[in-house]
Amino acid sequence: MILIIKIDICDDEQLWIDKARDIVANFFKDKREIELNYFNNSKSLINTIVNKKEYADIVILDIDMPEMNGFETAKLIKDVYPDILLLFYTVHEQYVFESFQFQPFRYIRKVNADRELELALSAAVKVLSKRIEKDIILKINNDNYVVDINNIVYFETEKRRCNIYLNDENKINVRITIKELLHEIDSPDFVMIHSGAAVNVRYIKHISNYDVNLESGAHLIISRGRANDVKAALADYWRRKI
Repeated sequence: MILIIKIDICDDEQLWIDKARDIVANFFKDKREIELNYFNNSKSLINTIVNKKEYADIVILDIDMPEMNGFETAKLIKDVYPDILLLFYTVHEQYVFESFQFQPFRYIRKVNADRELELALSAAVKVLSKRIEKDIILKINNDNYVVDINNIVYFETEKRRCNIYLNDENKINVRITIKELLHEIDSPDFVMIHSGAAVNVRYIKHISNYDVNLESGAHLIISRGRANDVKAALADYWRRKI
């Protein structure tokens, strides 16, 4: 269960930032601890999420903004964190179908924000609560190292040890086999791509029958017999997200 929900609100009009803030604060009052951040332009939001890699659970994003609109912003965010719950927040109903390509969690019309944003937040909390959050403890040089499995991008064998690559670009080298590590993680999000490597499907950017590209920029080979398993695991991940 997520203890603190981080929510970013981005709109170029302070009136609508204040409106969303009040609805969010009222919805979560006495229910759950939240962290709220506000941005009056897309570039500052992108700098925080994409460049500084400050993850948010929910992003409430206006569509019609100067310099960089909400759709352009959504693409940059989704390229880095595809599992962020994106709520488009707009006065323009005609954008609803165009928004689908960015896989928004909900489309909020500002004129109906009191009702629609509350419904979206309620649904978002249910999704966030179902997501697997689990720490594993790895022993490195006689010290215990706690790792959140959601932060593991992929791991691969190296001379009877495993290199574990994290989403903060750090790498952990630990004496453990891939089978032992998969058993310890015990999550459907991880799948073997060949006998010496496994990936966290939430970080897959592109997949073919021969290789997989990850959000981190890593390019990994898929063995001939594993391609269907990887595609099935990725499809299952997206089904569980909805």
